[in-house]
Amino acid sequence: MISFLFSMAGLLNLLFYVFAIGFVISLILEQILKVRPLSVDASMNERNMYIVQSNRRYCWRQAWMTNVYWFLCNIGLYIVSRNMQ
Repeated sequence: MISFLFSMAGLLNLLFYVFAIGFVISLILEQILKVRPLSVDASMNERNMYIVQSNRRYCWRQAWMTNVYWFLCNIGLYIVSRNMQ
């Protein structure tokens, strides 16, 4: 049980960093698109902005959920290690 929780904590830690970095990249891209659009066509610019914003929202939600699961995993590790003594 402890090895499973340690493995999950490590995996969730890695996933959190992936989603956090993805959030920062999409936030930077969103700011760049607001200042300097990629195309002359307004509908294409709106489409690009929609893609970047939806990616940012997805990464934000996933980072929070991964963080919550990591926290629950650490609580489980605390409970299991406390019962072993």
